[in-house]
Amino acid sequence: MTKRRDSDKDISDKLNKLIWESEKQAKRAVTNASKTYEGILKMNTPVSDKQTHSDHARDVTKISNFQRDESYPKKEVGYQMGKSRKESGWYIHFPDVGTKVRGTVGQPPQHFLRKSHEQAKGPILAIYRQAMEKVFDVD
Repeated sequence: MTKRRDSDKDISDKLNKLIWESEKQAKRAVTNASKTYEGILKMNTPVSDKQTHSDHARDVTKISNFQRDESYPKKEVGYQMGKSRKESGWYIHFPDVGTKVRGTVGQPPQHFLRKSHEQAKGPILAIYRQAMEKVFDVD
């Protein structure tokens, strides 16, 4: 029995399928990873007992759409910046890095953004690993 050799067309079709699947899986993985990170960020964002704004910062987390003009799929996760100081989001860097007024510490840093990055690293890498396994399992 003779062995069947793949023609150039077969190889080209398989490469195109691999590229198509990899782009689709990459976008799906980035979307899942951004949702995972947003959940961890909401969980770690500190909430004050005093209601000084209409919303708490964890209530205004936001996932951007895919960034244009990038060679790979990319989304940004963070806090929605309000149009005025009455809205949440603009002040969130103060609790994370702390404040100093004339050399005295007004608010100690809480480092919840770094904590969120560290907690999200494992689950997000697992999402990307699973996506890569799906990509290379193409017929």
